[in-house]
Amino acid sequence: MVSKKVIKNQAELGIRTYDFNVPENHISRFVVDFIEEFYPILGIKENKKKGGRPSYPPCSMLKLLVYAKIDHIESARVIAEMTKYHDIYKFVCDRIKPSERSIQRYRDEFGRYYEVLLQMTLKMAVKKGFTEFNHVVVVDGTIKKAFNSNQNMISKKETNLLVQFYKGLEVDLKKLEKLNKPAQKILNDKEMSNDEKLEILYDIRTQFKFTGQDKIPMNDIEARMMKGKKETSWLLIISNLQSITTPN
Repeated sequence: MVSKKVIKNQAELGIRTYDFNVPENHISRFVVDFIEEFYPILGIKENKKKGGRPSYPPCSMLKLLVYAKIDHIESARVIAEMTKYHDIYKFVCDRIKPSERSIQRYRDEFGRYYEVLLQMTLKMAVKKGFTEFNHVVVVDGTIKKAFNSNQNMISKKETNLLVQFYKGLEVDLKKLEKLNKPAQKILNDKEMSNDEKLEILYDIRTQFKFTGQDKIPMNDIEARMMKGKKETSWLLIISNLQSITTPN
C-alpha cells in the first residue's frame, strides 16, 4: 500500500464565521445575545477620538469582561492573551485584541456598567438553566448565607480604602494602619503587584454587589492570592487546549 505524503505547509481555503468553534448551547452565546440586547439601555456615550488609534467599542469590552468573570478569570493579562488565542473569547469580544492596560482601564472606567450587566446576566442565566458558575458567583439565598460568618471578613469600607490607595489616590495612612487582619493581608502581601491587588479588590467589590452585604469572607480570596502568578500560566495552557478541543 502506498502511503500518502503529508505536506505540512499546504494551505487550506475555507470560510469561517466568528462563532465557528463555539458550541450551540455554550453560555458565551447567551452572554453575547443578552448584553447586546441590553447595552443600548445603558446609554453609554462612546468616546470618538479625532486622531490616533480608535478606542475599543465599550459593548465588546463589556462582553469580554463579563464572560471572563463567568469563566473565573480575573487577570487582565490572561484575558488579553485569551483574545488572541481562544476562539470563544474571540467570538465574545468581536475579535478585538485589547492590551492588558486597556482591559484594566476599561474595567475601571466602565466599572459601574460592568457590575450591573454582570449581575443582570447571571440572574437571567440562572433562570435560563445555565449552571456553569461553580462557586465564583453569588445569586441565590443559599450562597448568601455562607457570607454571614463573622470570622475572616473584609468590609466594603476597607475595600474602597485599599482601592484608593492602590490607584495612587491620597488616603489617610492612619486608617491603613487600623485595617483588620484580612485587609492587612492584602496590604502586606509582597508577592502580588499593585495591579494584581487591584484586580482582587475589584472582584471583592463585585461580591458586595451580589450579596448586598457590607462584609464578605476572605477564604476564596486568600486561596487565589496564594496561587500567585503560577496560576495564570497553567490556566492559559488549559484554556488554549480547550479552544483546540472544542467541538464544531
